[in-house]
Amino acid sequence: MSRRGPLGLGGSLIILVAWQIVGATGVLGPAVAAPVEILAGIVSDGPEFYGRHLPVTVGSAAVGYLWGNVASICCAAAVLLVPAIEKLVLQIGIASACVPLIAIAPILAACFNGPVTAAIMAAVSVFFTTLVGTISGLRQADPAGADLVRAYGGGRYLILRKVQVRYALPSILTAMKIAVPAAILGTVIGEFMGQEVGLGAALVAAQQSSDVVRTWGITLVSTVLAAAGFGLVAVVERLTTPWAATDYGVRA
Repeated sequence: MSRRGPLGLGGSLIILVAWQIVGATGVLGPAVAAPVEILAGIVSDGPEFYGRHLPVTVGSAAVGYLWGNVASICCAAAVLLVPAIEKLVLQIGIASACVPLIAIAPILAACFNGPVTAAIMAAVSVFFTTLVGTISGLRQADPAGADLVRAYGGGRYLILRKVQVRYALPSILTAMKIAVPAAILGTVIGEFMGQEVGLGAALVAAQQSSDVVRTWGITLVSTVLAAAGFGLVAVVERLTTPWAATDYGVRA
């Protein structure tokens, strides 16, 4: 663990220095902006610009992330309670993961307004990841606990609630953590479709006006937003499943 930190930091610094050199010299053309220039552009745009667009994207992503995860967890629970529907549920999940987001965004935009389209795109983006993680976690439950519940007359629902959900929490939260960047990406793509506010809409406007620095700045802010969401879910994961962190520490 002690060697990974410095190695990771050193690798990041090398990438940043190389990026700065490439952007400053223009060897790859004007489309690559230097990190220093990008940060200066973000500061220049400031709260007035990002205060208008960022809350819209965060709101749509949060709504889509919430409902996408709720739907996937409910579907996973249904699979455990009614095994006959597993194939159908997994096929729906695979379809949601395989269909290109940019292909379904125009269809959704024709049916809903901008924020709703972005939220649905976020929900579609997270569905499969959380579905697979939840099903896997629910099936890792201790058989002895399930047998004990059966011995006291409990059925599938009681086993799910008393045993399987507890064992599945680490897997569910890990899947939800991984799904955060997907939710941000889905939201931004959803905002491409004729929306006037939001990071996706601002990104399209910057590209159309050939504002390279702002385009990179919006992309960087979107990346930081995804990383912040990832970190927030990671904190929730540690607080709500301390036994999982202990297990990982023992294995390590």
